[in-house]
Amino acid sequence: MDIEIRITLFLALLEMKNFNSKLKNRQKEILQKLVKSYIRRGEPIASQFLVVNYNFDVSSATIRNDFQELTEEGYLYKFHISGGRIPTDKAWRFFVQMISEDNDIVIQWRTRWERILKQKVKLTNDWEKVVNFLSEESQSLGFCYLKDDNEVKKSGLKYIFSSLLKDFPSSLDLIPEIAESLENLDTRIKKVRVEDEPLVFIGWDNPFINSDEFSVVLAKTHHSNNILGILGNKRMPYDRNIGLLSALTERR
Repeated sequence: MDIEIRITLFLALLEMKNFNSKLKNRQKEILQKLVKSYIRRGEPIASQFLVVNYNFDVSSATIRNDFQELTEEGYLYKFHISGGRIPTDKAWRFFVQMISEDNDIVIQWRTRWERILKQKVKLTNDWEKVVNFLSEESQSLGFCYLKDDNEVKKSGLKYIFSSLLKDFPSSLDLIPEIAESLENLDTRIKKVRVEDEPLVFIGWDNPFINSDEFSVVLAKTHHSNNILGILGNKRMPYDRNIGLLSALTERR
């Protein structure tokens, strides 16, 4: 594995080990609800919004105090004095860890995708179709590294650039740099080792694209040891995408 990727993965795992020991149960719930809301809304989340929409049995003032502590711990970021908060990469990693530890969520999504895939027998016998399906269903860049053929198949570059245009118009000047980093995906994916569990790189940890606005989810196929990946907006539905990859890798 590339030394830079190895170090990034080690630091992320080390940080994950400290999550549970530092956070109160309510703060964990606040983080999960805030990230879910941010995925849907794409704008800073206020304490009052959480109280009203998730029935927290404390006041918005108490939530704001938790916001302050979570900001000091590096989980949240505040744009304006009176505004809401957005998750940092540390909060995203916590959120993904909570998904990975909740087997019911992943199993539910995997079961849904397996029902869909049963109706698409021809799809699972053609890697080109698998990658296209992966891209269309995730609205992201889908790709696959075929180890035996030493070949990388990709589909859905349009979703990367449409995401920039829609959600990050101030980053448009980075398009040439992002395009160049995506050209190196073929080389970099060959250096990544994925074990039995899906691997998630968030924001700047993502080794395939030079931007903080994107994440990647990787999974190894069970029978052929190829690698399937979804690279998309950091606000992607991680539970849905992890379930999709789990269903596909079980069949290949």
